[in-house]
Amino acid sequence: MIKLVVGLGNPGRKYSNTRHNLGFMVLDRIVEKFESRFKKKGDFRQSSVSIGGRNILLIKPLTFMNLSGEAVREASEYHGINPDEILVVCDDINLPLGRIRIRQQGSDGGHKGLKSIIGELRSPDFPRLRMGVGMPEEPECPVEAFVLEKFRKDEKEIVEEMISEAASAVETLILDGVEIAQQKYN
Repeated sequence: MIKLVVGLGNPGRKYSNTRHNLGFMVLDRIVEKFESRFKKKGDFRQSSVSIGGRNILLIKPLTFMNLSGEAVREASEYHGINPDEILVVCDDINLPLGRIRIRQQGSDGGHKGLKSIIGELRSPDFPRLRMGVGMPEEPECPVEAFVLEKFRKDEKEIVEEMISEAASAVETLILDGVEIAQQKYN
């Protein structure tokens, strides 16, 4: 049962609307829908919403992507939440732009935010919702630079649809569980 949803991204205006901040964007969409707001608490911004009569905690780490696990560990310890009760929402260069994929658990897949969370929680056993950003079109563009770029104009409609779909998928994960969400969204 999901109790905590973590959206990954980097804090600050410089990084807003970049590929790496899709997790933040999905949580912003959920908070907007449920008319809540984020408040700073330690190394993260936190909000709470009621989904299906259950109180769900949403956090956006303020530790920057590569240290996301520190904020996730802090929140999970403070609230007494186990790794399998945490859903992580993040970008994925290995998926085409616009595609989402839900997994019950797994490796970091090269994602440094997931690597940090796995390390801090000492477990890869948490569900995750990954959103495709694709790979750089120019072979000489480093992936690290690509994920920190803002979306191009011709990508914005696809991204907007993906964010809406991911926000709906988060609700389905909470209400119906991982397997049903996988059947519906993968």
